[in-house]
Amino acid sequence: MLVTLSGVAELARVRRPVASVWRRRFASGEDAFPAPIAQRRGAPVFDAAEVAEWLVRTSHGNNPEARADAAAAAAPAGLDWSNPAHRAELEALIALSAHLDGLDGFEADELTRVAQGADAGDQFLLREVTAHIERAADWTHFADDLIDAAYSPTGALAICRAKHRAHAAAEGSTAAISDPALELVAAVTTALARHDVERLILGGGVDDETAMRLTGDLGDEVQIEVEPSPTARSIRRRLHVAGVWVDAAGGGTRAVRVARIPVRADDAAERMLADADDLALSMREEDVAVLIGPARVLIDELPAPARAARDDVLRSGRLRAAVRLPQGLVHAATREALALWVLGAPTGDVPIDGRFTAVADLIDGDLNESARDDLVSDILAGMGSAADVRARRFRYARLVRTPSLLARSGALLPPRASSPGWSGRGAALAAQLDAAARAAADDLPSGITIADAAGDGVEPRSLAELLADGHARIVAGTRLSPDIHADSGLVVVTASQLDSPSGVEHTRVDPLEFAQRHPSAQLTRPGDIVFRTGPTAAAWVDRDGSKVVAYPARVLRITAADPGGLVPELVAADIPTQPAGPGAWKRWMLRRVAPGAIAPLRRTLADLAASRADLESRVANLDHYVDTLTSAVAAGAVALTDPNAAPAASDPQ
Repeated sequence: MLVTLSGVAELARVRRPVASVWRRRFASGEDAFPAPIAQRRGAPVFDAAEVAEWLVRTSHGNNPEARADAAAAAAPAGLDWSNPAHRAELEALIALSAHLDGLDGFEADELTRVAQGADAGDQFLLREVTAHIERAADWTHFADDLIDAAYSPTGALAICRAKHRAHAAAEGSTAAISDPALELVAAVTTALARHDVERLILGGGVDDETAMRLTGDLGDEVQIEVEPSPTARSIRRRLHVAGVWVDAAGGGTRAVRVARIPVRADDAAERMLADADDLALSMREEDVAVLIGPARVLIDELPAPARAARDDVLRSGRLRAAVRLPQGLVHAATREALALWVLGAPTGDVPIDGRFTAVADLIDGDLNESARDDLVSDILAGMGSAADVRARRFRYARLVRTPSLLARSGALLPPRASSPGWSGRGAALAAQLDAAARAAADDLPSGITIADAAGDGVEPRSLAELLADGHARIVAGTRLSPDIHADSGLVVVTASQLDSPSGVEHTRVDPLEFAQRHPSAQLTRPGDIVFRTGPTAAAWVDRDGSKVVAYPARVLRITAADPGGLVPELVAADIPTQPAGPGAWKRWMLRRVAPGAIAPLRRTLADLAASRADLESRVANLDHYVDTLTSAVAAGAVALTDPNAAPAASDPQ
């Protein structure tokens, strides 16, 4: 068994530089560090047994069991952890060792014979063991040692998986999903399996870790079937070692299918959607399915050919739920957002134009246990009968007519409509307004008249939709050079000033020089909203206009002729509550008001802002008086008298 210096550090349970220090410091002497016995890719490799012996004998490191653990940090000659074929051969030997309770003493021809006996149908190990023998490799002893070091065949397979992931090239969108995503897939699958499901079918893209989690949660009452895929043999090896029986394909009982796209790292969007269509077509009438894949394919806007492929799945009428998930759920693609589809037959005899699909957007959410449970409950209620829908108060999901999904030319799922103030409605908000008015009665400007509203209000919309419909547009900020600033001239608004707009007047540029350097730059107009997206979202309404906006700040300009219910002050109040980061503005949800309420609301807000400015001025005057008074008394410049005190007796003549 060979080990690199990184493996030495892993075996000794120390940091990597420590192993290099040991090699230099103990280069000679009675207890010299073992000499390298070969080179691998320009780096020295050592005999793992010699290193383990040295660690125990000299009491270096933090692992007194280094001799027994050596295999977990080492590799036999010729094993390349980055090679999928090598990994498969070693996993097959581990599975065969678990089947035979050890490979010690078996010659090559005997290994072939016992492998045929263990896997007569060549489902998980026969071809890998045969290829290993034909290459004249001999990793049988290492397989046994690795099982001993990992304390179980299952642990040995986990080490193989981790080593391959650490050494292999980036897997991109096919890389393993993180624990929160795995927990969600398991929770949805388990919930669906409670409804008379007798088979779990593991489809393309599912890896052995997901398979182990699902089979463990569902228990022995559900039959397991593994469909052909690049990961199928690895899944069968893992299940065989864990003692999980895999059934033959073609059972007639109700099944829950689990699949993931992409199946291969180089799959394009059309190939992924073709796999999704195959999944829908392979389902029997009573089957349900869970599909997880990139949101850019399952949810977001697509070019025409790929959109047509996605529409084919939608026309099947089987899409019952679509959820956009947060970023960071794929280990090797941390900026990739995942999406979850749940497919099933419609409840009852409902024509396609009367069907509904549950949709939810968790792109900026957190997949904690509470969120996961509520999302699963939303999905199940949305897949139920009309009575189930009426009985459920949805937290994340909302129901949309399935034909409307087909009619959308852009993203399949717009952002979730949630913005401050929208969750409370009707009498509750009116009562809160009355209480607030009583509390601020002495400071409210006269002329505010409140009447009962005739309607239910206007729903918020995403900024991306409002821009697409022409209700607003974004004007880029100007990239200013530091040497352009002046003591007077045009006012400059920077991104940092949005935290404290009172400092907006402090930065200026010379108007002539600005016009010469930036002839195409636009100044703000009254009512423009200056905003930024990072590090936090912030906004400010420019009521006067004629200001320069410095990049990275930008301007959101509402279309005066068709504002779409947008009010600048309301938009500026909503933006700080929205997610921050590059591109996050596309998902911002903005409150709107009825067209007839825009002008009265703006006038009232202006009056309230003037009253607030007057109060702030009075508070500032009082603060200034307090500071001056205390300074004057402390300096002896003035003295304070008590007007209620009795006059002092005059001195005698």
